[in-house]
Amino acid sequence: METILLPIANVACAAVFGGMLAFTAFFAPQAFRLLPEGVSDKFVRDLFPQYYLFAFILAAIATVAFAPVRLPETIVMGLVAAGFLFSRYYLMPRTVRAHDERERGTPGAAETFADLHKRSAFVNMVQFIGTCVVLVRMVA
Repeated sequence: METILLPIANVACAAVFGGMLAFTAFFAPQAFRLLPEGVSDKFVRDLFPQYYLFAFILAAIATVAFAPVRLPETIVMGLVAAGFLFSRYYLMPRTVRAHDERERGTPGAAETFADLHKRSAFVNMVQFIGTCVVLVRMVA
C-alpha cells in the first residue's frame, strides 16, 4: 500500500510546491509588470480562485495519500489544503471588496486592503514552507 500511496502523495505535494512557486514568484509579478494597470489587477484577480481551487485539490490528494502511512505529513498537507480554502472563501472575497472600495476612495479601505493582502501573503508563505518541509522530509 505504501509503495502506491507515497508516490501519489509526493507528486501531488511537489505539484503544489511547484505551482505555488510559479504563480507567486513568476506568473503574478509578470502579469503586473507586462499588462496595463487595471487589466493586470482583473487578470490576476480572476486567476486566484482557480489557483486556490487547483492547489487545494492537489494538497487534498497529498493529504489523503499520506493519511494511512505518514501522520506528520498528513497533518501538514491537511493544514495546507485548509489554507487554500480559507484564502479562497474568506480572505479573497474580503480582499477584492477592500480593493474595490480603495479604488472608489472609501476612507480606511486602503489600510484594510493592505492588511488583508499581508494576511493572504502570510498564509501563502506558511503553506509554501509547510509544503517544502514535507518534500524535504520525504527525500531525507
